[in-house]
Amino acid sequence: MQYVLAAAVVAGFAFIISRTWFTRHREAGLRREIRAKSITFRTSVDYIKVMGPGPLEQGREEIVPGFTNQLQLIARGDAFEISSAIPLVRAVLGVEYYFRAHETTVELYRVVPRIYGSDSPARIVVRGWQAGKQIQVVIVKKHDLQAAWDALVSAGAVPGTGWIALAKQA
Repeated sequence: MQYVLAAAVVAGFAFIISRTWFTRHREAGLRREIRAKSITFRTSVDYIKVMGPGPLEQGREEIVPGFTNQLQLIARGDAFEISSAIPLVRAVLGVEYYFRAHETTVELYRVVPRIYGSDSPARIVVRGWQAGKQIQVVIVKKHDLQAAWDALVSAGAVPGTGWIALAKQA
């Protein structure tokens, strides 16, 4: 029985790592293209919430906490990335999202203040494309969210609430 449990745990880890590896492999061209550009803006992010297609093509939602504030938003020319600052976390857990700004919409979402209890911080909703599929990343940052918003819009992201059609690659 102990071998069955060990085999199940190993199979689970293998599934997670292989899924991450395939995603990284699919996005390698875009990742190289964006990382070749110089950094125009960088800031840390408290946490992100990712909503997009899952392994069985239904929607998934996952909250990615900032491992001691190690998530970052980096604008590079006309593109940007939301990723972990720790390379091992990026490689193993796949905490990296790359977007071309002109194919992305951003929405500044401010929560109505509560009378009792603590207020939720404002957030930026990023809607774009990853590997030809729609993905939505919600960026939560408690302080200086306006600077991140300005950087995304100046990179070319379109303010709005809808989806932009994916540009055809030549």
